[in-house]
Amino acid sequence: MAYSLSFSKSILVLAFISDKIRRGETEYISTKVMSDLLNIPKPTLSLIFNNLIRAGILESKEGINGGVRFAKDAEQITLLDILMAIENKKPLFQTSFELKVNSQRPESLKNAVINSLNNAENVMKATLSDTTLKDILDT
Repeated sequence: MAYSLSFSKSILVLAFISDKIRRGETEYISTKVMSDLLNIPKPTLSLIFNNLIRAGILESKEGINGGVRFAKDAEQITLLDILMAIENKKPLFQTSFELKVNSQRPESLKNAVINSLNNAENVMKATLSDTTLKDILDT
């Protein structure tokens, strides 16, 4: 089990929203406009928006000029914030499995694999926590 493509799409969506608002084109971006321009199906985009709203990254407004916009500044949003909003703390690696062999060596190897994968995920999350959406936008 790996993280979904929605994480990468979410970063792109947030960058797109930022550019539209920065250029003064609109205050709120509608799901329809985003879906059409970024070629992301509306149900997928709605799910992304709902997760980002729940996490306090975006806020929404109903009505004719409604849509979504940032709830906080881009320099306050880390890539880890986005990952946690989209993946709901799901682990990157599935490590829950049982061995039929009942001896110390296989169990020790299993634990070593689990520790290595958990360490790799922790390093990745630390890197994501050091990178803000503003860092991405400034590239």
